[in-house]
Amino acid sequence: MALVYRGSRVDEAARRTRCPKQSRRGFVLITAVLSIVVLLAFLGFAIDVGYLEYQKTRMQTAADAAALGGVQELRMNGSSTVVSAAKSDSALNGFTNGTNGVTVTVNNPPASGYYTSDSTGVEVIVSQSVNTYFMTLVGTSSVVVKARSVAHQGPGSACLFALDPSASGAFSVSGGVNVQVACGVMVDSNNSSALNASGGAKVTATSVNVDGLCNISGGATVTPACTTHASPQSDPLAYVTAPAVGGCTQTNWSASGGAVKAIGPGVYCNGINISGGSTVTFSAGTYILKGGGLNVSGGSTVSGTGVTFYDTSGGGYGYQPISLSGGTNVNFSAPTSGSLVGMLFFQDRTVSSGSASTLSGGTSTVLNGSLYFPTTQLNYSGGASTGSYTIIVAKTVNFSGGATLNSDYSSLSGGTPVKGGAALGE
Repeated sequence: MALVYRGSRVDEAARRTRCPKQSRRGFVLITAVLSIVVLLAFLGFAIDVGYLEYQKTRMQTAADAAALGGVQELRMNGSSTVVSAAKSDSALNGFTNGTNGVTVTVNNPPASGYYTSDSTGVEVIVSQSVNTYFMTLVGTSSVVVKARSVAHQGPGSACLFALDPSASGAFSVSGGVNVQVACGVMVDSNNSSALNASGGAKVTATSVNVDGLCNISGGATVTPACTTHASPQSDPLAYVTAPAVGGCTQTNWSASGGAVKAIGPGVYCNGINISGGSTVTFSAGTYILKGGGLNVSGGSTVSGTGVTFYDTSGGGYGYQPISLSGGTNVNFSAPTSGSLVGMLFFQDRTVSSGSASTLSGGTSTVLNGSLYFPTTQLNYSGGASTGSYTIIVAKTVNFSGGATLNSDYSSLSGGTPVKGGAALGE
């Protein structure tokens, strides 16, 4: 008779207990493997993101340097070389336009943001397609990284500049005149007599900086004392774009013999001449003096708000200076916005030499704006100016009468047109 071993109930229970444990061990192993894969994926993505952030930081440094460099170039040499200068600074910081997928875009003024109307603003956008390593697993082999920076010129502390690099008496006062300047004076001349003050003259300013030396004699005073061997400053208005000069609107325009006239903006060939106690009102706009200059004399009265006089030559008409003389009554104010904001008298920079301009109106003279004569001399004796601000930038400056230069720029949309060092804005 055959015997069949059926096992005990205890053995059966043990078998049933061992199988679930083995299944659980397999499940844990699979879960652990999957978790490790997910963690490695997250680690890979983290490495890619960190690398992209690193590249973004490098790009931002390059963009900031390029924007600041562009503003300095604008201040030193005008707008024509801003783009190349900014791109060069970006390249020095590792991002060269057109190399390794890098694109450097330079806008002056900025194309977006808060400084689109600021002609001193420079916007730089650096972008590059950056390869990834682990993101390729999800189909992303590269990411475009961008950095943007905007810089602009901050307000300058001076409002009177004598630009000649070597002239004796580049800034001169004499004859007991009292010149009060509510801001700084900068004399670029390295001459031993770059600033001459004599004959009891008195100069008061917030600062007086001279590349060379000051010659003070005959009871004259300069307050505060000159800071000599100061670093010269370049033309602070070099960034302003000159207006276009077209064909003649009128030729030989004049008013004399007590005439009362109104005049509008345009191109005035062979100048504007006002004499004999005449009264002329200038409408807002730009007056191109294509040769002949502007001459006001004989006790005449002239006024205009939002006006710019651009003194140039052409069409066979030679350059002539601005002349306000003979007890004239003057009340001129420059534009408060636009491309020529703050520019009242603007001498063509291409004029290599020319006669000095003379501004010697009466005691009620008001000249709100920049008196800009970068390559010629300005003789100023404008009386007790009651204007809210007056800026003088000239090759050399001579004061032969008392004058007050104020510095309230609150009427101007962007503050003083004289800009200082570059500052990051965005």
